[in-house]
Amino acid sequence: MSDPTIEEKIRARAYELWQQDGCLEGCADEYWHMARALVEKEMAVPDAAETGDTDAPAPD
Repeated sequence: MSDPTIEEKIRARAYELWQQDGCLEGCADEYWHMARALVEKEMAVPDAAETGDTDAPAPD
């Protein structure tokens, strides 16, 4: 089976957030935006880990 697309990851995360908040109605856009930010952040972290720059000090 293929890896989920970004949209599928966002949809799943938004659903999880929605459930955690008690299934509030009328807030789909807010959950989508929160989920998108989280998924994008998670996707950026492995890139930094591969280059070894996760804890590198900032240049002076």
